[in-house]
Amino acid sequence: MNQLLTGAAVLLFSLTLSAQPGRSREERQEKIEAFKIAFFTEKLQLTPEESKAFWPLYNQYESEREALRKRYDQENGRIELMSDKEVAAFLDKSIEMEDQQVKLRKDYLGRFQEVLPIRKVALLQRIDREFKVELLREIREQRGPQSPPGNRRKGGR
Repeated sequence: MNQLLTGAAVLLFSLTLSAQPGRSREERQEKIEAFKIAFFTEKLQLTPEESKAFWPLYNQYESEREALRKRYDQENGRIELMSDKEVAAFLDKSIEMEDQQVKLRKDYLGRFQEVLPIRKVALLQRIDREFKVELLREIREQRGPQSPPGNRRKGGR
């Protein structure tokens, strides 16, 4: 059942992800989210009860993680244009942000253990990485073959 759900989501994702005229960013984001739910559900082999408890918690975690990232990005200026004092402050803030991310992850690992078996919690980080790799692969397939910018030859040589 999970494999069928994932297969259907991958097919739907593949058919609709491409940037079609008139397709909004929100629509593309919804397709990615559906793909993510199917991917995680299959890889973690979530039961319906586990899914019901896991997804709201995971979405809250992702939201808090994104808020930290955005805050860091806002403070991330161009180092080349900063004074030495500003660069030192920037480095301190980046270490502080990493500490906050580790604390957030520790907190949520404990929360995830309340709704999932420990093995499934342990797999979360790996599955998140696998999802990102798969998502990038799907996007590249949608765009078709392209040579990297540094590998293009000039003048037809």
